[in-house]
Amino acid sequence: MSLRTWLKLGTALDVMLFFPATQMAINAINLALAYSNSVMVGAVALLFVALPVFCVLGPLAAWRTHAKRPDDLNAVFMVAAPLVYACFLVLFLLTN
Repeated sequence: MSLRTWLKLGTALDVMLFFPATQMAINAINLALAYSNSVMVGAVALLFVALPVFCVLGPLAAWRTHAKRPDDLNAVFMVAAPLVYACFLVLFLLTN
């Protein structure tokens, strides 16, 4: 498969991840507001707010990199970054 195909597939996955990530970020902010005295809840909310940002900025940076250097594999890694971060959040929640 070509790099462009991987970028399209990764972008589609990031778009599908964006909507649940936004919902989780909203719920994390509501939880942080409910427990405003807890620094740990605020820190976890910040981790969840970063995921939708990565879902938007990762593909944008990847496509910009691909436009400048079409053979550069780093663009695929930029598209995969939100997926890896989502896996980190799942493992973080399951271990704590």
